[in-house]
Amino acid sequence: MAKVVERPQEKTALRVASKPVSRLDGIENVTGATKFGADFSLPGMLWGAILRSPHAHARIRSIDYAKALEAPGVVTVATAADFDDDVVEPTSRPHNVFAGEAALYLGEAVAAVAAVTMEDAEAALELIEVDYEPLPHVLDPLRAMEPDSPVIRHGDGGEIDRTEMSFHSSVASSAEDLEESGNVSSQVQFGRGDIEEGFAEADVIKEGRFTAAMVHQTYLEPHAALAHFTPAGDMRMWVTSQGQFYVRDTVARLLKLPAHKVIVQGTAIGGGFGGKMTLLAPIPAILSKKARKPVKVVWSRSEELVAANPAPGSVIDVKIGAKQDGTITALQGRVVMDTGAYPGSPMSTATMLLGSCYVFPNMELEGFEVLTNKVSVGAYRAPGAPNSAHAIENVMNWVAQEIGMDPLDFRLKNAIGEGDRWPNGQPLPNVGAVEVLEAMKDHPVWGTPLAQGSNGNPRGRGAAIGCWSGGAGGSAATIKLEADGSFSVLVGTINLTGNTTSIAQVAAEELRVPLEYVSVHQGDTNEAPFGPVAGGSQVTYTMSLSAAAAAQDVLRQMKSVAAQRLGADPDDIEFDEGKMWAESDPDRYVTYRRISDEAVGSANGPIIGTGHGKPARGNPGFAGTIADVEVDTETGLVTILNLVGVQDAGFAINPLSVKGQIQGGTIQGVGYALLEEIVYDEDGRVRNPGLLDYRLPTAADVPDVDAVIVEKHNPYGWKGTRIVGEPSIVPPGAAITSAISDALGIPLHNMPLTPERIVMALRDAKANGRSNGNPSA
Repeated sequence: MAKVVERPQEKTALRVASKPVSRLDGIENVTGATKFGADFSLPGMLWGAILRSPHAHARIRSIDYAKALEAPGVVTVATAADFDDDVVEPTSRPHNVFAGEAALYLGEAVAAVAAVTMEDAEAALELIEVDYEPLPHVLDPLRAMEPDSPVIRHGDGGEIDRTEMSFHSSVASSAEDLEESGNVSSQVQFGRGDIEEGFAEADVIKEGRFTAAMVHQTYLEPHAALAHFTPAGDMRMWVTSQGQFYVRDTVARLLKLPAHKVIVQGTAIGGGFGGKMTLLAPIPAILSKKARKPVKVVWSRSEELVAANPAPGSVIDVKIGAKQDGTITALQGRVVMDTGAYPGSPMSTATMLLGSCYVFPNMELEGFEVLTNKVSVGAYRAPGAPNSAHAIENVMNWVAQEIGMDPLDFRLKNAIGEGDRWPNGQPLPNVGAVEVLEAMKDHPVWGTPLAQGSNGNPRGRGAAIGCWSGGAGGSAATIKLEADGSFSVLVGTINLTGNTTSIAQVAAEELRVPLEYVSVHQGDTNEAPFGPVAGGSQVTYTMSLSAAAAAQDVLRQMKSVAAQRLGADPDDIEFDEGKMWAESDPDRYVTYRRISDEAVGSANGPIIGTGHGKPARGNPGFAGTIADVEVDTETGLVTILNLVGVQDAGFAINPLSVKGQIQGGTIQGVGYALLEEIVYDEDGRVRNPGLLDYRLPTAADVPDVDAVIVEKHNPYGWKGTRIVGEPSIVPPGAAITSAISDALGIPLHNMPLTPERIVMALRDAKANGRSNGNPSA
């Protein structure tokens, strides 16, 4: 089902946009014709393998790889010594290719080998002699904050590079950024009003501490990159990455090459979700530069789960006060985010998002980014937001239950809207929080009482909302009128979510031609116009503006040619379905094919339009989830009975794609809630480095997700569109854990809620006499 709350125009006037369209690359993808990163190869190519630290924390006294160089098939070995000190900073993960003076987590890259075969490369790793001095390590972020904790920092510091995380959110903190201290690499504070007075006014106060585990993005395709340092001094690369221009800039800086000499082709990508940026690319690049041969590196699944950049774990405290009539009076929150071995977590955004869905007249929020001896974290679809929603939304439900108010009515009474301010002081444009909540309240699942559970097992219902703001980057596109009257669109962004289909729909709509008259191509970094990183839900949002602008530029040039042909004024030219004519004489027309011929034969040459797009501001997207569950109190097994995902898309260019994004994000939220967790032992070793032990949601775990599209016009997007890709993952974890809490009648605070944790929580509640059917107690 879909509920359209607001329409910028009658959709019947649209021909291609707003229509459900299957991905234009779908046939190639399902038949195996699509080439992904690992599918690329070159003559004489070498294979790269990576040596990783066996210690969670150790000083590296020396590295001797002389024996490895003498091994069969080995061509070269690379270490941190191959990079100049002025481009490698120990404080920033994007600036570290290999561990320098110290390895900061078990699995950190220490060296890499390039050899004729993968077997040769892996065998040579055993011959590299590294002299380690083991150091004390710390894995718990709360322990890492204590004064007597082992200190993780090495080197003399330097400015922290937070570029990667900035791609994903347009609401970077404007709060006070406090001085770093010990293992706390960043602190922020937000506040307004009088927090003590706010709680004094409250009739009800509820609070809790919530933990969320490190979660991997678990894209099915592992990292892969092929680099070739050519005799001409060009570094040509084929990389599975969400941002080919970001890869180019990073590799150029690290290898001290001019940017135009690094030519990156982003390959088809088998999932990213924020986790595929520049992590791997510099390694085959430096190996190729040293070997003067092409080098390919493909990670194993174990390497992905040990050394990639997962979503952060966190400990979040939330306290909310409200009056008996449902008016919220105060919010107090504290975020401790485990950033792993290097800074760069979404702590600041996660802290701010605690206070971003509702109006809090009195607020006090603080956040701490804390270093631990774990893999450095990265972005995962609305990074940090599921953690925040898990905390704030559960407490919201506890307050609603305590005052006897419908949880959605409680939210509607306090929902944020246009003109309200986020914790960082940024005023909101028009947002769809209220419309999403109304669609949730109108959904049949919400109005249908829960049936009796099977075998006497309890059932529960949970609801939650969440938001994300992205889409603030710039982009460009070119459109060329081809000889047959069709159009080719050239972009430099990665086709991660089927966005090329949406871009084609926008171009076809603007040019008034059938969709089959438009093709979209992704060029490399030297031939394509700039394309943003495929993150922060920004590609379709920004590229639709670029494609529309390029189409208008093409039409302007075409009208000029048509006007000359027809003896008319360009402003008098009308167009439709491959023809142009003068409004004053509609019986005479010139075809797009003819216009192309005349343009090519003229002094001006082919008609190529260029368009640039950068939204005037970010556009917050709101989403909501309703979850019904049944819990087996003997085993702790949770069965999800109903799962509803509601999201404001502004204007759904391709409703089929939007529904797919809502369903996909909701299912990933199931993983957050019930299954997914990177588990470390006391030595800092990942205990579940494979998909057998790292549990993902399957068809057996998830019912059909009812995706509901709400459309609240966004004045900054093409025909009202707003971000889509990320908001849907934010509320499901909170809704599902809240539903379990509702079923069992006890407050629950952990994510994921594995069967073991549920059984233990029931035992603790029984032992403490807290199993009273009221999770807010």
